[in-house]
Amino acid sequence: MTIPKFLMGAALAAVLGQPALAEYPEKPIELIVAFAPGGGTDVAARSIAIFMEKHLGDGASIAVINKPGAGGEIGWTELANAAPDGYTIGMINPPSFVALAVEGKAKYTMDSFQTIGNIVLDPGILVVSKDSPYQTLAEVIEASKAAPGALVVGTSGAAGSSEHIGILQLNRISGATFTPAFFGSTAPVRQALLGGHVPVATMNLSEVLPLIRSGDIRVLGVMSADRSAYLSDAPTFKEQGFDLTVTASRGLAAPAGMSPEIVEKLQNALKAAMEDPEYLKTAQEAEIPLAYLSAADYRALIDLIATELAETWKVTPWR
Repeated sequence: MTIPKFLMGAALAAVLGQPALAEYPEKPIELIVAFAPGGGTDVAARSIAIFMEKHLGDGASIAVINKPGAGGEIGWTELANAAPDGYTIGMINPPSFVALAVEGKAKYTMDSFQTIGNIVLDPGILVVSKDSPYQTLAEVIEASKAAPGALVVGTSGAAGSSEHIGILQLNRISGATFTPAFFGSTAPVRQALLGGHVPVATMNLSEVLPLIRSGDIRVLGVMSADRSAYLSDAPTFKEQGFDLTVTASRGLAAPAGMSPEIVEKLQNALKAAMEDPEYLKTAQEAEIPLAYLSAADYRALIDLIATELAETWKVTPWR
């Protein structure tokens, strides 16, 4: 009896375990960024994509696709609903990525995603323009206490973003009552601060380093456990008597249901990219605060953030 060739191929595939995977990726991969071009997430995505292409091999191509809007929800929803075939991945930004799900607004849950790995841990900062009368964190907190709700803090995110949650936590621990103004991305809040439209702003450190170094913006405090290597003269909140740590993550995820083999291949490519001397040089020049986590460790971090945010939501809802 002669066995048809297509049956022989199917049997071989079953034995070898999807041999087509060896050829993955066979077409371009789309990397969704849920924010506009030019921000910290976009820069991190475009920087890592080049080196992941290199380490995936076989002429791999990764195209960064910006899908901004609704504080990231538009892009993350599109990622959640994509086919789990390895050809759509995306940057995710805990805690804001998680906060949307915790508050019940998002059309996705954490179970909608397969983590690939973390790239960046970027601390929040509180800043003023060079002409601001506020010289210290204590001064701006006292000003807010003196006129509750009157002092507006511009944020680069939306309600529930890491910056917004940082303001709520600062209000709670300091007794201040800052009022947030949501700008949705970094560029407009930078312009608002420089133009004198908001007296104070919060964003992530990597997004304004050039303006800090030029003297156009002054840092009142960094929301990290230790001083940043990129700005060692800027004091932390904790040093100034306010135990506040707010760090934004930027990592990679895919739709849930992707095969473990493809997850492993993407995770390995990400790890190799982050260890690549050329990438390390590029990241250093772009001042990207790198912090690699594997797919499993990144999932553990996200689960922890989700638990903490759920508790915060019960006490101080951010909407």
